[in-house]
Amino acid sequence: MRKALRTIAMLAFLAAIGLSGFKLWEISTRTADEAAVKREMSGYRPQMPEVQSARSQAGGGAANGTAALRHEEPGPQYNQGIIDMQNEVNSDIVGWLAIPNTRIDYPFAIASDNDYYLGRNLYGKQAASGSLFVDFRNSPDFTDFNTVIYGHNMKDLSMFGELRLFANIDFFLENTSGVIFLEDQTLKLEIFAYMVVQASDSMVYSISPEQDRFYDYVSKNAGNYREPSARGQVVTLSTCSYQFDSARAVLLAAVV
Repeated sequence: MRKALRTIAMLAFLAAIGLSGFKLWEISTRTADEAAVKREMSGYRPQMPEVQSARSQAGGGAANGTAALRHEEPGPQYNQGIIDMQNEVNSDIVGWLAIPNTRIDYPFAIASDNDYYLGRNLYGKQAASGSLFVDFRNSPDFTDFNTVIYGHNMKDLSMFGELRLFANIDFFLENTSGVIFLEDQTLKLEIFAYMVVQASDSMVYSISPEQDRFYDYVSKNAGNYREPSARGQVVTLSTCSYQFDSARAVLLAAVV
């Protein structure tokens, strides 16, 4: 009897080791696949174009001979990469989101519901990290008052895992901007609030709330807040959080 119990215990132990090994293999494979997709997509990333300053063009460049550079105002001609992704990768792709000093630097898509890209990459293949995607109720040209973009809160801090950085007041105060590249325009973002809300929050997740009520609600309920330079259209970045059941962490930015 004891020998049988020892055998059963040993088999259970070996099974547990095997399962753990499989899980580690699965995680490493998944991570490698997701990193490969990001590398492939990076070739399409639009850039803020750098041009020589007028002083450099006139011959008054830096002493070491390098041309002084400035960022030119973005325009539609600079976002060919978005159009190329739509044509070569997936017509659902809408644009590219980048938040400086974070890993948030990804293309995003839109589907006919908010489930499709939860578990698929932008090639439409199964992926645990999913993709960033716009709420299906929104217009993909960002003409709604509030455009919501969702992404997973990954343990390795990929996707929207680093939204949590903005819970730290020092990081929040030091990092105030972002950019969204669309096929025909580039949107500058002014980050103004970080908050944790219920997934059912009818104000934060409304695409067309009354504007002043929206801003007043956010200012009163946000964990971190600064008054934006102008109360215009908003982009809301949303991910899961774990402070309570159905918690969501959201970072809000005004479109400048």
